[in-house]
Amino acid sequence: MVCSKLSGRFLKVKAKVSGFLIAKVEKHNIPEIEKCILEKNIIKIKSKKNTITGLQYLLNAFQTYMSGVKYVGATAPSPGIIITTSSGQQVTLSFINTPAVSVTNNSAIISFTVRDDSANSYTATGEQLITQSAGYNIPIATASLPVTKQSDEILTLTWIIQIIISTSGNITYIPTLTPQGGGWGCQTPSGSCNACLERNANSILSAMWTNCSPIGITADYPQTSFVTTTLFTDIFYNTYGTGLPNSLTSYVNTTLYIYTLYCMQYFVAGTVNRTAQFSSFQNGTSCYTNNTGTNPIYIQVYIPSATEPYVGVQIEFTT
Repeated sequence: MVCSKLSGRFLKVKAKVSGFLIAKVEKHNIPEIEKCILEKNIIKIKSKKNTITGLQYLLNAFQTYMSGVKYVGATAPSPGIIITTSSGQQVTLSFINTPAVSVTNNSAIISFTVRDDSANSYTATGEQLITQSAGYNIPIATASLPVTKQSDEILTLTWIIQIIISTSGNITYIPTLTPQGGGWGCQTPSGSCNACLERNANSILSAMWTNCSPIGITADYPQTSFVTTTLFTDIFYNTYGTGLPNSLTSYVNTTLYIYTLYCMQYFVAGTVNRTAQFSSFQNGTSCYTNNTGTNPIYIQVYIPSATEPYVGVQIEFTT
């Protein structure tokens, strides 16, 4: 389904992606007091802007874990940072921990760090960032930062990806440093959904519960449409697998759509128990695909009345 041909109301978000690579080289086994005294001489730091190459791959992988779509993009043997040396050798350094996340009121920042404390000596002439999404190792950025490591030195590389987020007046960005839950807590299972205004949505959001009330940041932001940091950080790194098939996500070039046929006033998307989750809500009733609540929550759309068949969020990624 091509979203550009849908008749729908899509709340618009723009995400500008940039990044840079920082290299730090320091001597092995230097006492801290000596390191402080000689810091300028024994620690070398360099940085360089990168080239983002993998946005379409990441959106394909997002569809893979959210909607069960086959991943057809580029892959690599393992995640980490690939170093190409002056001799033409390639070495993959693994991430030392899960990528770190930081936020501002209009951005999400993801930091990928690797370290080489081996006795190897080389000069790196090029680097490539390999992330992980939907069970695939995906190349997403390149740099050409020259850096030399001697046998008695430690090389630490930190690749920082920054996503600047701007929204239209009818949707807001909520910075979430850690994943936040949302959606609805419900008490009474009520069989198959029969409450959607667009009747075909009943088969998409197919299960129904009643006696529901908002939870998490859905309760904190009533009658509000929003997108959270976690949508962007999960797109750039996650440990999910292939999801169950559905028609609730799509992308065209580097524009992502998360949408549904209009069901009720609210529509949310995210994951729960590592599985994609979509649900709609109005007047104590929720129709959904997996669960009425979601953690983390990615988006919330609040449109009180239907003016077009489809509703959702459109996120345009640029570099």
